[in-house]
Amino acid sequence: MAAWDEAVDFLVAGSGAAGMTAALRAHDLGAATLVIEKAPVYGGSTALSGGVVWVPNNPFMRQHGLSDSPEEGLRYIEAVTAGSTGTQRLRAYIDGAPRMLATLAERSHVRFACLPDYPDYYPELAGGKPGGRSCEPLLFDALQLGEEFRRQRQAPLEKQVMGGRLAIGVADGHALLTGGLRAAVFMARGLLAYYTNLRARWRKLGNTDLTLGAALAGRLRLSLLERQVPLWLETPIKEILTEDGRVVGARVERAGQLLRIQARQGVLLAAGGFEHNAKMRQHYQPSPIGNQWTAGCDSNLGDTVVLGTAVGASLDLMDDAWWCPAMLSPASQTAPVYIVIFEKNLPGSIIVDARGRRFMNEAAPYNDVVKSMYKANATGAPAIPAFLIFDSRFRKKYPCGPMPPGYATPDRLLPKTLAGNFFVKADSIEALAHKIGVDADGLRETVARLKQSAAAGTDPDFHRGESLQDRYYTAKATGPNPNLGPIERPPFYAVRVYPGDLGTKGGFRTDAQARVLSVTGDVIPGLYAAGNSSATVMGRTYPGAGATIGPAMTFGFLAAEDAASTGRKPLPPDQAGNRL
Repeated sequence: MAAWDEAVDFLVAGSGAAGMTAALRAHDLGAATLVIEKAPVYGGSTALSGGVVWVPNNPFMRQHGLSDSPEEGLRYIEAVTAGSTGTQRLRAYIDGAPRMLATLAERSHVRFACLPDYPDYYPELAGGKPGGRSCEPLLFDALQLGEEFRRQRQAPLEKQVMGGRLAIGVADGHALLTGGLRAAVFMARGLLAYYTNLRARWRKLGNTDLTLGAALAGRLRLSLLERQVPLWLETPIKEILTEDGRVVGARVERAGQLLRIQARQGVLLAAGGFEHNAKMRQHYQPSPIGNQWTAGCDSNLGDTVVLGTAVGASLDLMDDAWWCPAMLSPASQTAPVYIVIFEKNLPGSIIVDARGRRFMNEAAPYNDVVKSMYKANATGAPAIPAFLIFDSRFRKKYPCGPMPPGYATPDRLLPKTLAGNFFVKADSIEALAHKIGVDADGLRETVARLKQSAAAGTDPDFHRGESLQDRYYTAKATGPNPNLGPIERPPFYAVRVYPGDLGTKGGFRTDAQARVLSVTGDVIPGLYAAGNSSATVMGRTYPGAGATIGPAMTFGFLAAEDAASTGRKPLPPDQAGNRL
């Protein structure tokens, strides 16, 4: 075999949460580690995400007096996945995820806090919990990264609260939705912190108080920097190299040159999914589909799928995604997609099809909402796009996609490009129906029935508001059901809703150690996959907030451990890596 240009123990392709977590663990187990990233920035979809991890029995629950156990976590995830995922992989996640979090908390800058009131998405199922399993990253001061912060993937300013001036986490967002004095105090403190951060203003770094996925990416990157683990940007992987059936390295492109990198312990593919590859989506996924409705990282084109299958890797769940309804702002060049997380749960809103009829519980988990859209669309009632309908009362109180609440930014102060492009407005329900092309009688009857349901506090058609999950993203109760409110005050609004996603969830089939399996079901020695490069352990389900990044980090962590165990002997804990 030709000579190697570089030699490491563990090669990681991808710089999101899966890749950087794996690199940290590999380094701390004594492995010479290299991370490569094809984009000119690091962080991947993680840096644009909520950054939440879903981890049953996590070490932070006890701080809030919350109880959990591996048995309860396994019981719940088995109930949700309903046999679609093997028990060994589920057990590996249930056992490995809390250990991963505890190890990172002890040895790195990565810090999380549990969200005690954020329920599992199906809390009424066996083993479900009313809160605590979802954890969000703690606020992070990006000034610690220095100039490296400029190389972190950034969300467009249009998508950041108040143009990036307000650092807002998951718990903060929940507080803002419920309103009141707490929300006002939070906004005042946040803006004061931004304008008094003179170092960041002088260096023109934007808001360096990071939350959500940006905080997680920043914390992981700082931990790698302090360990001097190299991260090569603009370095795509071009070929997986094998010898006698074992993966021994990869060919990569850097600065216009092809380099052969030896990976003595293994190669981890953690380069994201294929959500921005329109041809792959049209080949594998349900119609209508495309790459225009995804909130995933724009460099996720499924490159590694081709490379892995070339060495015999098998695929699974390629027809699925981490579905989430999406709204489009076509006039925007930088932030055209807005995912619908809370708008659909709030009182005074509904989602209807072309008949003007509701066809689901809008407050259901967002993964289920998109599945309902596809199901309804396939039965002959056009539901792609569907329409989010609300009135002036809703508009005044709540944000919606790129529109701040009306009390802060009335319609006359909104960018002119939003009217007609993002939202449609009319003085009557009938006029609104005609403008958006839905049946006027159907919409009028639906709105009338909603008023009756809101007054009674029950939704006999779709049971909106009955699950604890429905009620997390809602406002202070103004009626018997916090998820139901009438639509009666003109003007009335409509926003198109599409079957969007946070990324694809199909990829390489792996085992409990994140080892990639061949088409014959055998392990491909030396090849690992994690994150959206792998077929998720969650199967076709979404058990709770953070069920994407939690497994990504966990199986990256487990991959590094397995690679170390099959390579040279790991260093003992007191010599493994830097203790920070």
